[in-house]
Amino acid sequence: MRRYLYSPALIFCALFLGIHSSKGQMPKDTTLNAYTNQTEIKAVRSITLLPGFTIPAGKTVRIFTGINFDNWVALSSKPSTDQNYILARVFRRPDIKTDAAASSNSYNTAEVNQSIQYFDGLGRPMQTVIIQGSPGFADVVQPVTYDAFGREDKKYQPYAITSNGGAYRSDALTGLTAFYATPTAGIAATGYPYGQTVFEPSPLNRVVEQGAPGADWQPVSGSNTGHTQKIEYGTNAADDVKLWTITTTGASGTTNYGVGKLYKTTSKDENWKAADLKAGSTDEYKNFDGLVILKRVWETDTKSLSTYYVYDDLGNLRYVLPPAVNENGQSNISSFAESDDVFKQFIYGYHYDGRRRLVEKQVPGKDWEYLVYNSLDQVVLTQDANGGAAKQWIFTKYDALGRVVISGLYTKDIKRAALQDLVTAQKVLWENRIASGDIGYDNLSFPLASDISSYYVINYYDDYSFPLVGTFGQPSGNQMGAERTKSLMTGTRITTLGTSNMLLSVYYYDGEGRLVQTKRENHLGGTDIVDNAYNFAGELTESTRNHTIKGQAATVIANRYFYDHIGRKIATSESINGQPEIVLNKLDYTETGQVVTKQLHSTDNGGSYLQTITYGYNERGWLNKSASDLFNMQLKYNEGDKPQWNGNISKQLWGRAKDNLDNNFIYSYDKLNRLTDATSTNLAEIISYDVNGNIKTLTRNGLLNTYSGYTGNQLTKITGFTNSAYGYDANGNLNNDSEKNIKLTYNYLNLPQTITGSQNLSYTYDAAGNKLKKTGGSVTTDYIGGIQHKGDGTIDIITTEEGLVRNNGGIYSYEYTLTDHLGNNRATFYKNPSASIEVLQKDDYFAFGLRKAVLTASNDNKYLYNGKELQDELGQYDYGARFYDPVIGRWTSVDPLAEKSRRFSPYTYVENNPIRNIDPDGMATYPIITITNQVIGRTKQTVAGYSSRYSNNSKVATTTINVYRAVVTDTEDASFHMEFGVTRAGYAVTKSDYSNAYKENGNGDGPRTATNVGFVPAVGSSKTYDAEPVQVAGLPALKLTQNGSDKLPSADRSAAVEAEVPGAHTNYVTGEEMHVGGYYVTPNGNTNVAMAYGCFGVVNPNNSSSNPSNSTVTSVVNSIVNQANNSQTDPGKIQVVVQGTSSDPTRKTVTP
Repeated sequence: MRRYLYSPALIFCALFLGIHSSKGQMPKDTTLNAYTNQTEIKAVRSITLLPGFTIPAGKTVRIFTGINFDNWVALSSKPSTDQNYILARVFRRPDIKTDAAASSNSYNTAEVNQSIQYFDGLGRPMQTVIIQGSPGFADVVQPVTYDAFGREDKKYQPYAITSNGGAYRSDALTGLTAFYATPTAGIAATGYPYGQTVFEPSPLNRVVEQGAPGADWQPVSGSNTGHTQKIEYGTNAADDVKLWTITTTGASGTTNYGVGKLYKTTSKDENWKAADLKAGSTDEYKNFDGLVILKRVWETDTKSLSTYYVYDDLGNLRYVLPPAVNENGQSNISSFAESDDVFKQFIYGYHYDGRRRLVEKQVPGKDWEYLVYNSLDQVVLTQDANGGAAKQWIFTKYDALGRVVISGLYTKDIKRAALQDLVTAQKVLWENRIASGDIGYDNLSFPLASDISSYYVINYYDDYSFPLVGTFGQPSGNQMGAERTKSLMTGTRITTLGTSNMLLSVYYYDGEGRLVQTKRENHLGGTDIVDNAYNFAGELTESTRNHTIKGQAATVIANRYFYDHIGRKIATSESINGQPEIVLNKLDYTETGQVVTKQLHSTDNGGSYLQTITYGYNERGWLNKSASDLFNMQLKYNEGDKPQWNGNISKQLWGRAKDNLDNNFIYSYDKLNRLTDATSTNLAEIISYDVNGNIKTLTRNGLLNTYSGYTGNQLTKITGFTNSAYGYDANGNLNNDSEKNIKLTYNYLNLPQTITGSQNLSYTYDAAGNKLKKTGGSVTTDYIGGIQHKGDGTIDIITTEEGLVRNNGGIYSYEYTLTDHLGNNRATFYKNPSASIEVLQKDDYFAFGLRKAVLTASNDNKYLYNGKELQDELGQYDYGARFYDPVIGRWTSVDPLAEKSRRFSPYTYVENNPIRNIDPDGMATYPIITITNQVIGRTKQTVAGYSSRYSNNSKVATTTINVYRAVVTDTEDASFHMEFGVTRAGYAVTKSDYSNAYKENGNGDGPRTATNVGFVPAVGSSKTYDAEPVQVAGLPALKLTQNGSDKLPSADRSAAVEAEVPGAHTNYVTGEEMHVGGYYVTPNGNTNVAMAYGCFGVVNPNNSSSNPSNSTVTSVVNSIVNQANNSQTDPGKIQVVVQGTSSDPTRKTVTP
């Protein structure tokens, strides 16, 4: 690949030819004689700029020759004018400035994306069409129908059909049926391309049965025999639920709730059948305030596992009692004191101060943890048990906008309550930037600089006037200065733990707030400089990394990313140190958007590839085939002797050659979806569990392993083939393993720091938890962002999207990994010196990850189970947040997110279903929506409160607010990834601010001040919530809850109360939702600008009155809900992580 960057120093002139080409491929050669605002110029072989071609000052044009994956057709747009519709256009090039220009059809599908939504006379969606949106440029159509009561009782799959310009299809259901009868490659045929919903016959319209696409998942009329999700509603009986009450020392549960005092919801997944009775069902009981009191799952018809939630009179969650201390548990208690062993070993405990702030908590297996707050309810000090023993606290400082600016270590031998008094008395609550000193802040908030033991992280925002920035310099070229970087993080310094060395990173942005360059110091005395380039649609197209360490020449890694006409990534290329560009992967998609083929390693610009993988899916979109020449796999769900309809895998077949499936695994599960039997030739495991999910016995290839000793959830002894004894520190980390004869110590992040005994290892991390170095004996490995160095400083390997690159004396050889559905490395291959494909490594695994290597070359690939690095010396995998031991099928540390899965032991691996679930970083196993603090755009919002009251013309004030990046992942499904934009602020005019404006303006029509009443989590700089689907403005939405309640603790909302914002209170908010934001169309067809009382607003790119958010919020929420409903460990569970605090101004001036 050859790339040139032209800036205004080059002067030419005349007419640009070819940018409007409607051909399907990029031209081989291009000649240009005028600049017409293009940002990129591409051709396969050559680009000629004739004399006179002129690029104006301040403009940048990127010019590419080489690899080409461009493909498009002429744009077509023919909406049906006899229907109600909204046509949305997304421009993917900068010079289309009017709708009339876009309507001229002189553009192609790579330049303008179009979607159209048709509505009936009641304003309800009838049909959504992504015009020419499929990989083959067909229209992607999504029909919507309603029953006689106006309910959407069938959710149809999208289908692709030859484009008619987006015209309404009155025969959409006929087209849908025909498409799925004989679908295109990679799509399963079915006569039931929809999920049917059954409602109860009452005005409540509650769902009682939910089907899914495919014949086997349809409700059976008048029967409960269908393989569907079923829901029953009722109230509690006399002896159903214990009534737990708070005592002075703990809690007591000696009585029961009276009949009908709790709502009861019973859910059953697709595996349930009438003969199971209660087995496999889940009962959830809530009180009239919506608080979850009890969740009870049934392992058999007579054996239940119960988790109780105990609240104080103010509705604060005080205790969670997992199954181990209830019926059928190790200790069936009716009362406890916090001094009891059973409390310390099994029960979650929470204490609050007079402001309802969480100040003390205990997670089973760990001693108490403590939190201290400032007067703004921001956490400024935390201490865990290991820190308590050392009299150490982790401090956090904030700026005036609530952003974290400094964190570090504070050492003081003082009790929490006394320390809280000290902090409360502190008058300075935030840090201000200063020009002098080596910190860059005045350091006057608690703790004072003189009391700080060490700094861990220092963050800088808004500008580039902070210490040491001269190391990398001020913004230049298209990088924005301080006038355009408000609210963005511009720099950070992170300590290498065990040293006083802080490494600087500086972030540079373009005018759209996109990260275009990062300059970062590394711990080996060098730097990493990453330059990013984007296309007009905001997609990352280039990323070039210049990596140096002290005493070594620079290594330059250049990646390019290619997209199809609507933004699906279709290829990635890479070049190292100017070596010929390699196409790492090329992706093809089904007509409905799932990856159907992946091709690996091309050295001839995509003309040929070393290996091709073909994927297949069943009716529900579950992966059931992955086939290549070197590894072939099939997954069975609702087939075979032990069929599973809820997403569990009943059988796996695999082989080492194309069409070869001579190996198989057969799986069995209990009614709680825990794996009980995984049998294959020489790879058999049989497992049993206690009620908390701790393994009791594990028989591997006929050898019985009995987990004979537990203290709470902590395994202390195994008898059998390991004969091990284990010990733990006060934070619940494994610190003594007799079988391996090792002792371990941990850092403040609970990551292993030193290992002594039969193995002597040490790990070095930075304060953010990134592993920097591993030393064992004479072998040292340094880690720098995916590059691994040997002890002498030479590069060993560089990780890539598809495997790794190995350094052979400055010549880089690409090795590729073929993986199964869990991301396990099953085969490693490369192109050998004779230009032939050669297999370097083959790997198989027992169900819980113990490796059984089939073939290993001298250069062993250590990235194996789930793609994680094997620590050979320990026989454990490093997942990032903690280590996993596949020999015993347990984590070695407490789950950092243990409070999100309290039914399970905090040491349980992926809820004991390692065939379906993965854990990317050692923390969670369900869909997670992360609302980041990364600004990606702007949109309009209506101002709430008194924004228009008493004005003569009754105009409502609007304002422009930031749109933030939201990311959705699902740790049960590694392939699932979504991103969308969401607003976080909500502005309201209070009564006093309106009155002041009225006094100044006379009639109230003039400017007035609005306050940001956006929801801010009350505890910490980020917070996690559950979410459940609801409807807002006739569109899908998600409502946030915590412990079953929609009453969420919040930072101060006094302005919201004064502005008479519904559901607003000074320290909590009710009805917090993620709903449609920006411009949207109401059910009666009007276009409005959304108002947010602190909720999160889902908006589409380039949101405007002609590009409303209706289809985006519908697609986003439905996709997330469908993904959650497909979970077999916790169907329907969705989590929302709100990261940091909003960077929108606290107050701003608005005008009606």
